[in-house]
Amino acid sequence: MNIMLTSSGRRGYMVDYFKKALKGKGIVYAGNCDANVSSFAYADRTVVTPVIFGDDYIEFLLDFCLKNDITVIVPLFDIDLCVLSRNKSIFKEKGINIIVSDTEVIDVCNDKWKMKGFLDEKSIKTPKTFLTIETAVNAIRKKEVSFPLLIKPRWGMGSIGIYDVNNLEELKVLYLKSKQQIKNSYLKYESKEDYELSVLIQEKIAGQEYGIDVINNLEGEYQNTIIKKNIL
Repeated sequence: MNIMLTSSGRRGYMVDYFKKALKGKGIVYAGNCDANVSSFAYADRTVVTPVIFGDDYIEFLLDFCLKNDITVIVPLFDIDLCVLSRNKSIFKEKGINIIVSDTEVIDVCNDKWKMKGFLDEKSIKTPKTFLTIETAVNAIRKKEVSFPLLIKPRWGMGSIGIYDVNNLEELKVLYLKSKQQIKNSYLKYESKEDYELSVLIQEKIAGQEYGIDVINNLEGEYQNTIIKKNIL
């Protein structure tokens, strides 16, 4: 079994995990749009790919997998998920399995505003969240929410564009700064869906932070949940 890890970046440890799992019975390829990444030092073989949102990305990846007998693709970067998920059936027809959730699931998980709506429908409590400065300021004036607040990209990861805000002046300045950081980073690709509404203002919740990983099998059936306590 030959495996392709896309957008491998600095995740050399992930490359090592797959090499150990294969026990020499397959080749682990690492793909990335930049050749100067540390994960390339760990892989059996490497390839420099087009950028994820490039028009030639899927065609290149499919052709490379067919030429190298790669039957499994595992994306290692959140931005890769939506692109590969939309094209999962094309690879499946060629006998190549992309280990990625369905497009509808990824769409909700990547979009924090949609995720809030999803959780509200399930009666799961969420922080008060606002899609515009106007609605946030109105809620502050009505004392429905108070400082400190959080500003964060609606489609975001890697702590880019996240700020604590403690007053109205900071709110206005840092809101614009977050939007600018989105425009100047890889977050611009998903945020182009609605750039004007690409930043959220959210109630800041005090308390212990936990990370939760839900593990399913390849048919999407639930297997386990792993809860991790964040120790600062």
